[in-house]
Amino acid sequence: MLKLPRELVIMQAETLHQDLLKELNSNNDICLDISDVMSADTASIQLLCALQKHLLIIKHKIIWVGASEALTHSIEQLGLSHYLILESKG
Repeated sequence: MLKLPRELVIMQAETLHQDLLKELNSNNDICLDISDVMSADTASIQLLCALQKHLLIIKHKIIWVGASEALTHSIEQLGLSHYLILESKG
């Protein structure tokens, strides 16, 4: 499981990208703990969308753990709530 940082911002996009690539090496569903996320920008959400797209191609999914009002709000504002569905599993 990958615990996402408090701030999902462009300055951390490269680190997030590298962390997501490590998780992809497991060739399983990706479990993301979003419980600490207090803010999220477009660049970070774009990375999550790219992850979602890749996982759909290889027949896997994102498993969301916890909840984040900030992430949910940002995704809704971008009109992506139909694509990044934050159904929490814990």
